[in-house]
Amino acid sequence: MSMLFRAAKIAEEAHQAQTDKSGRPYIEHCRRVADAVETLDQKIVAYLHDVLEKGEGWTPHHLEEAGFSPAIVSAVDALTKRDGEDDAAFVRRAASNRLALPVKRADLNDNLWQVRQTGASTAKYEEGLRILSEEFATRPGV
Repeated sequence: MSMLFRAAKIAEEAHQAQTDKSGRPYIEHCRRVADAVETLDQKIVAYLHDVLEKGEGWTPHHLEEAGFSPAIVSAVDALTKRDGEDDAAFVRRAASNRLALPVKRADLNDNLWQVRQTGASTAKYEEGLRILSEEFATRPGV
């Protein structure tokens, strides 16, 4: 079984009964984020990006046991918001991980698209994208 397929299956199980901001099955959000990034590792991280935060019982250790590399596990962990962490700090922490950075950008863009579908405020996601733009501007080769 390929690691991409394994990541997609884990995401499907972890988000099975969940919906995204627009009411669609949550796995569709994961697929859109995966489609928006380029490399195989980025696509794997995209499928797993919300598993630790929104999936029942998943930990970085479980991802390691499932065969994911330390780089992928680290990126997924960087994309997992901590209790009490504000949005700006979270985005900056995610952006500090080279593999997580493009996934976070795709995630924010997809969340922005979702809230626009519902008419909700876009400010949170626009601010996150602004922060990422600053990170991209100051990091060569990204």
